[in-house]
Amino acid sequence: MPSNDNILRSRVRLLGSFLGEAIARQSGQETVETIEVLRKGFIQERRSPDPKNKQKLIELIASLDNKTLQNVIRGFSIYFFLANLTEENFLQQERRTLKQNSYHYWEGSFRHTLLECKERNIEADQIKELIDQLKFIPVFTAHPTEARRRTTMNILQNIYAHSNTLNELPEGSLAYEEAKQKTAEAIDLLWSSDEVRTRKPLVFDEINNGLHYFNASLFKAIPQVYRNITNAIVDIYPELSDYPLPAFLRFGSWIGGDRDGNPFVTHETTEMAVLMHANTVLRHYRVVLKKLRRELIHSDTIVDISPEIYQRIEDYRDLDQKVFYYNPEDYNHEPYRRLLSLILEKISATNQYIQSRGEDLEAAAYAYASPEALLDDLRLIRQSVSIHDEAHSKGLLLDMIRLVKTCGFHLASLDIRQDSAYHGEVIADIFDSASNLPDYRNLSEEERQQWLTRLLQQPGTPLIYSDNLSDQTREQLALMHSIAKLRKLVGEDTFGSYIISMTNNASQLLEVLLLMRFAGLSGVDEEGNLFAALPVAPLFETIDDLKNIDHIMPAVLDNPLYRQLLQGSDNIQEIMLGYSDSSKDGGIITSAWQLYSAQQTITEIAKKYGIQTRLFHGRGGSVSRGGGSTHQAIAAQPAGTLNGQIKFTEQGEVLYAKYANPDTAVFELTMGITGALKASSSRFVEQPKQLSSYESLFARLAEAGEQQYRALTDNTEGFYEFYSQATPVQEISLLNIGSRPAHRKKGLPSKSTIRAIPWVFGWSLARFTLPAWYGVGSALDSVKQDEALMKEMNDNWPFFKAFISNIEMAFTKSEMNIARAYSQLCEDETLRETVMQAVIKEHELTQSGLNSLLEQQSLLSGQQELANSLEWRNAYLDPMNYIQIELLKRLRRSDKAQQEAHNSLDVEDPLIRSINALAAGLRNTG
Repeated sequence: MPSNDNILRSRVRLLGSFLGEAIARQSGQETVETIEVLRKGFIQERRSPDPKNKQKLIELIASLDNKTLQNVIRGFSIYFFLANLTEENFLQQERRTLKQNSYHYWEGSFRHTLLECKERNIEADQIKELIDQLKFIPVFTAHPTEARRRTTMNILQNIYAHSNTLNELPEGSLAYEEAKQKTAEAIDLLWSSDEVRTRKPLVFDEINNGLHYFNASLFKAIPQVYRNITNAIVDIYPELSDYPLPAFLRFGSWIGGDRDGNPFVTHETTEMAVLMHANTVLRHYRVVLKKLRRELIHSDTIVDISPEIYQRIEDYRDLDQKVFYYNPEDYNHEPYRRLLSLILEKISATNQYIQSRGEDLEAAAYAYASPEALLDDLRLIRQSVSIHDEAHSKGLLLDMIRLVKTCGFHLASLDIRQDSAYHGEVIADIFDSASNLPDYRNLSEEERQQWLTRLLQQPGTPLIYSDNLSDQTREQLALMHSIAKLRKLVGEDTFGSYIISMTNNASQLLEVLLLMRFAGLSGVDEEGNLFAALPVAPLFETIDDLKNIDHIMPAVLDNPLYRQLLQGSDNIQEIMLGYSDSSKDGGIITSAWQLYSAQQTITEIAKKYGIQTRLFHGRGGSVSRGGGSTHQAIAAQPAGTLNGQIKFTEQGEVLYAKYANPDTAVFELTMGITGALKASSSRFVEQPKQLSSYESLFARLAEAGEQQYRALTDNTEGFYEFYSQATPVQEISLLNIGSRPAHRKKGLPSKSTIRAIPWVFGWSLARFTLPAWYGVGSALDSVKQDEALMKEMNDNWPFFKAFISNIEMAFTKSEMNIARAYSQLCEDETLRETVMQAVIKEHELTQSGLNSLLEQQSLLSGQQELANSLEWRNAYLDPMNYIQIELLKRLRRSDKAQQEAHNSLDVEDPLIRSINALAAGLRNTG
């Protein structure tokens, strides 16, 4: 927790007291007393372990019926919600106080970063060059492991706002007491509403959840980020006062576009996602335009208005007559308000035209043809306003312009993702339908490239004469036509990239380009050059695929036709790197090393072929899936790999943690952007003199760590049986957190069938957090003789420092006492002992190795605020873990009579809530 612990704890206690009152009022004092017995009992157990006391607590849990356990779980779960919210609010208040009182700014703020630039002798024109090349693209994905309903998120947002009000009022004042009362009422409402979904979400629900963050925070945060960086630039580099800041911020989404493994995402779903995006952003534009119409009340009887404003109104004469038919004289001397009224109507017509999928011709007559046309109107107004009212020209009007430049009519560019094998099956089916084409399945990789290139070189759109295409092929072709239609309807930025999962051959990129041809999305222009409407991005995600980048990418780039394609796309090749599957495949150390090496390989290939690359980092919420501090992670990228452009996924509980509230969203976006600026500057990314020695040692660490990890996960017989029984992984599918199935295949999970998110989630809930650290202890022990060099690496190499910091944080969340309790769920005693001996031994090695490397007596000694936060959480997590163990036992019992003994409520309900509660308490679980 933050250093000023007392203030924070006092606020948590206040909200906790309101929660206790709500529970007592609605669910009875007995429920509150049960929660208190467990809470105080496990706190005491943490302070003074006593096996007898612990056993009594476990027996108490076992004696409670399902309904009581439901209420107990809800009490702890909502407490975590409130504690997390308070911690977020407190950190925001600390930043605000720092800014107001001392003119010092936190590391990662725009001002602090630009001051660092100044200290490193980075000149104004170099800063301009850095920002001009900047592209910062967070991409939202639909894999939440903290399954909050939008209803719950809205209530929590209200409580956050009330907490802000309490911060600003003197204690004891009437206004303060009123704010307390409103907070208590909101918490009472939170208890009386259901925080867990009662049904599995549809893709529609997931799209809505993603859109929630734009309405909740991002529409406010985006202009504020631009405003903050502008102010910092003007203060630190006053010679750039007139610098026209580019719109470097973009958003992407996979929600409704990611069909890899999700049969519920179809071309109709993709169309729905795009229409929902457009509706959200265009409705928001109307809100802002109405505010502007109330602001820009300048009268031409008092100030001089630019003639171009009157001419633009005249250009829209037909619309003007329609809008002001009731009173042609309205706003007659307030031309800005008159023109803004017309713009409002044009925005409505634009939305109506888009929602009609281009069929409403009456709306089409008044709709904007593109976001650029809207920007032209807004810039015209701003240019005129700036002549007589500079303040208003730099206020909400400028914010609106920046918002449109960032979001267009599409809001967030929708990426399309599909597995490479799926495309191969579709191409094979298409080849089968043509008598003049060979059997695609029997072609070698070289032959496939030759045939695909030959077909791509032919002019015109290919025709398919067969009516016997598979449903899979028809769906793929329908998707391509939907993409083409929507790009024309909404704008060229409607879609981002076409991502190919499990890319392992060059032909797989050409397959997608050929499929695009059937909808005119790719082709050969008049000069004979290949073009593509969407960039095709290979996704390298397994260890082997990462190692093979130096074979796959040159094979693609050696194709003259493909090189022509890149030349028509700003010579940029997007490449996605998968953190989740590489970590699941080979362990956390080898994943980090192979991702690091892959970026260097890609940079070398780009230099060789004279192209630019944009790396798309597939990061998750947990450390084992690439999570951790965004600022540190980006700033610590290998030298020369960023070039100002970075794209990364935002998923899991990360979305709520970062974007639930405007102030936090501004902070998180700022930290990421400054990380990208640092990583793009050679003045910041200075190569350590001993880099080759560091890299050699890390390679040895990776090799040793992978051997230990694979010994457990690949070579221990029965390991996945243990995993299935000793963690709630099988029960995770009960939690209504996503439309996508948790497993690729039914049956006992294995490394190949379990998806990365439930793989991490299951281990996290059982407090093993195994994917985040297993193999690290053996790796550190294997190079013990080089510990001095490792300490030097930790001091001088940002990549290694960030890696170790993240490992230490994630490792601290593991609790072997709890993990042992979960392991008792494994029925095979021999298997249980085999796995637990290996896990406990590796845990001990990791703890001693980290403490020795960091020269400390206990974990997180150098991160005391984080250590405090985890310490108080543990005392509240412990009862939740033991409750979950009891519920797993009840669910898995074969004797129905034993289940019925507790069956005042189906056991699945409290179990689902326990998963949700632990996710809230642990924060980064999947």
